[in-house]
Amino acid sequence: MTDLDDALDLLPEAWHDDIAADAASQGCTLGYTAASGGLRTETIERVQRLFAAREGDADWLDMSLGQQLDECFPDYNGIGAFELLAELGVATVYVLPAD
Repeated sequence: MTDLDDALDLLPEAWHDDIAADAASQGCTLGYTAASGGLRTETIERVQRLFAAREGDADWLDMSLGQQLDECFPDYNGIGAFELLAELGVATVYVLPAD
């Protein structure tokens, strides 16, 4: 069964770090949750299958994770962090510290 962790495993660490830095710059911590429409499990599973199918492909392995994701979502001509999260059905949550 696909869950939030499966979706977040597809988010490049550098992209997560950029989002976390933005949250921190606003005095918040970062969390993730399923978007209001729920996780897009079919999309998550499709991307996981594509990664698995290309596992031994040297050209694929030479690409960065961002480039690999661009291949998974060609309609974007370069998918970004927030577009990827939307495609996966994931929402960012900026959490203010308790007083």
